[in-house]
Amino acid sequence: MKKGQGSVEYLIIIAVALILIGMTIYYLRGTAENVPQNIKVNVDPFTSPSSTIDTGDVKVEVWIEQVSSGEYKVEYKIWALKSPIKKAQLALVCMNKPENVAGYQVITHTGPLKPVNYWSNYWTPVKDVYFPCYLDVYIWK
Repeated sequence: MKKGQGSVEYLIIIAVALILIGMTIYYLRGTAENVPQNIKVNVDPFTSPSSTIDTGDVKVEVWIEQVSSGEYKVEYKIWALKSPIKKAQLALVCMNKPENVAGYQVITHTGPLKPVNYWSNYWTPVKDVYFPCYLDVYIWK
């Protein structure tokens, strides 16, 4: 064995290990970008007729408007405040699933939504017997 040959082998092993670590970090960073942020907002005309959740770069506003006796319209806005939003999915989840609520299924918005701007929509009619509810929001950045 020549003098210094062991040092070169160690350097090669260290270089290979650094390359593998770099590739792992690069791969994991790409998968982390596809994980949505989840926000839940309580909705109840009796205890919380309006709610706001502000995370700093995204804001979700929900408010309830009475449309007739015992029936309500649940409206929302999703704000992109500091960074763009690629996609958002929202579901109104109630104690008892409403039968004839227009658009009760999951609502999807696709972007990009650039700051400062918002998406909005609503569900109606939601009867008072279905409350309490919560708005389940998934946001991809």
